[in-house]
Amino acid sequence: MATLATALAFARAQAQTDSNGLTDAKGIIFANEALLDFHNDLISHGIDASQTQEAYTSGTANQGTYLYPTDMWFLKAIEITFDGTNYLTGSQIDVSNLPGGSFSWVRSNQSTTNPQFDDRGDQFEVFPTPTTAITNMFRIFYYLEPTEYTATGDTIAYPESLDYRILGWRIASSYLKSLGNWESAVPFDTEYRNKVDKLVKTLGRGTQQPMEATPIQSSGWNF
Repeated sequence: MATLATALAFARAQAQTDSNGLTDAKGIIFANEALLDFHNDLISHGIDASQTQEAYTSGTANQGTYLYPTDMWFLKAIEITFDGTNYLTGSQIDVSNLPGGSFSWVRSNQSTTNPQFDDRGDQFEVFPTPTTAITNMFRIFYYLEPTEYTATGDTIAYPESLDYRILGWRIASSYLKSLGNWESAVPFDTEYRNKVDKLVKTLGRGTQQPMEATPIQSSGWNF
């Protein structure tokens, strides 16, 4: 598999520089910016190829607030069980239209057959508040935080590995911007965007509808 050094070589060729201009140290910084931007782009399009993860958190009696996994990049869904067996997908509560007019009411009265949660950054609160401790009460589906590069020998992981040049274009762009050549960086950003758009179409498998054969039909003499 390609390493970050491969993407850096591509970036240097496009920006017409060498390791004295676009150094390894700068390249790693620019590559991590490109990495995070690329994953953000995939997530914004709902592409699971950005790497999804599943984790469990146990519930505690009379405690409603819990921390998300530390490696969570973006939440997909929370499933909750109040009987230890059957999981239900929680819906995000509308804080501008709280049932009963307050969080206190929802904590005590929200139906266990229609659980809700409130997203609070690195933690969430579930409604109703659990009254008993349940192991693996919460099943959390989320986009995994990408692992940043620390050396040019680091392997480029999926999904960037599908086309390491997507990193190269952004690295070259960031390098030119660091020199104050913002106008010269525009074509590189455009190439990056084109790469993202193509991968979104390729990786968004669930959005494509299969073709269906339609038989030739005749309705009498209407030719």
